[in-house]
Amino acid sequence: MNIQELTEKYTNGELSDQTGDPELRCKEFSPLFRNLYENKVVYHERFTCIVKLENIELLPDRFSAKAIPHLLIEKGNKMDSFFPKKPWSIGSNWEYLRLSKSALVPYSGWLLWCDPELTRRVEVLVLEKKFREALDLTFNLFKR
Repeated sequence: MNIQELTEKYTNGELSDQTGDPELRCKEFSPLFRNLYENKVVYHERFTCIVKLENIELLPDRFSAKAIPHLLIEKGNKMDSFFPKKPWSIGSNWEYLRLSKSALVPYSGWLLWCDPELTRRVEVLVLEKKFREALDLTFNLFKR
């Protein structure tokens, strides 16, 4: 199942409320991490980028992974300077991971787009230096 199918299958509150059924969210969100485009996702915190996930752990109560920096989606502002040079850890309890528009959002303020086709399209755009178009598919869409 992908993000679009999840939004069609469930009511807004079941997967989008601030806190939710951790068993349901584990059941529905875990497969998303098993079906990534080359283990890559689009990640946003202060910066927006594509990262490769390694050491993905999908436990009954939480997920975690190591994020390896891959490509910065340049905004042309000072936030680009926060793009890390070294890997970092990401993770969330399922209870607090929610679906908002096309992104997964934990309680801690970062965003994750994991749909494989979306990630592939964004990567192609970034490699072509079409940063605005890449942001329009992810972060700019989320802000609306």
